[in-house]
Amino acid sequence: MARGFTHPNFGNEVRVETTGREVALIFVAKSDAAADELAATILQQLKAGAVNITLMGEPTSITETTK
Repeated sequence: MARGFTHPNFGNEVRVETTGREVALIFVAKSDAAADELAATILQQLKAGAVNITLMGEPTSITETTK
């Protein structure tokens, strides 16, 4: 099944944080509404059994944190 990019503007600023066994992938949105929309899409995909993440272009910021 072909899948379009539902959130092409995410991925400019991304953080990857690890704490023990937990890994968090954090996308920084341009607005609260955009963040809410992405969260709803991710939750819908999780409930369907798969999460699709594709970043397009060069990110402006990638931060890696290990605690």
